[in-house]
Amino acid sequence: MELFRHAINAIKEANIVLEVLDARFPAQTRNVVLEKNILLAGKVLVFVLNKSDLVGTKKAGETKKELSKTAPCYFVSAQKHLGTKRLRKELFKIAAKKRVKIAVIGYPNTGKSSLLNALAGRKAARTSAQPGFTRGSQFVRISENAQLVDSPGIIPFEQRSEFELMLVAAKSPNQLRDIEGMALQLIEWLQKQGTGALKKEFGIPENETDSEKILEEIAAKKKRLSRGGKPDTSATAMLLIKEWQEGKIKI
Repeated sequence: MELFRHAINAIKEANIVLEVLDARFPAQTRNVVLEKNILLAGKVLVFVLNKSDLVGTKKAGETKKELSKTAPCYFVSAQKHLGTKRLRKELFKIAAKKRVKIAVIGYPNTGKSSLLNALAGRKAARTSAQPGFTRGSQFVRISENAQLVDSPGIIPFEQRSEFELMLVAAKSPNQLRDIEGMALQLIEWLQKQGTGALKKEFGIPENETDSEKILEEIAAKKKRLSRGGKPDTSATAMLLIKEWQEGKIKI
């Protein structure tokens, strides 16, 4: 509740609200309830789709077409500094006319603090791959008339399933109750995408459907073995989910 209060206060103080979404999962990382409140309050809402380097141009085009019905959207990779200069330029244009306070909101681990640093042009906010790292609001001035407010990542009250939260990196591996179960679901989900993600990363055939067998094959390929040479599926599950959340496995 404390984290939610920080986010709401940031929105109340702001003229502009940047909602940071995971470009791979824009629908799953939107907070539609907050969006409606932001627009009703007369604030300017802007979608910022981070991690855009992990999606293809076709999906990006489809996403932009859909989101633009609600608010302007920008595709960026805060980590690789792609698209951030354009967004910064647009914010500076607004700030040239009046003083603005810009709130940065979004799910845990969508890259809010990294975006803030990219827009500031310096390491101004603390970052971490651990969801929930930002515990309170962080204020960063990016020009004489513009101040950014980074808020803690919040999950809507209608919480998504643990698998969905793992998928969008809102829950890290050490926060999951059943690490192996989540890894098996991730394997099944990746195979259903039909993009050959596991084949490219681990050499797993696309027609292989036995998720337990796949996990054991990955353990063997990554040399995650326990005593007696048996696959260490727990360590492999941790590795698989971590690599997915770090963007090393691409769909």
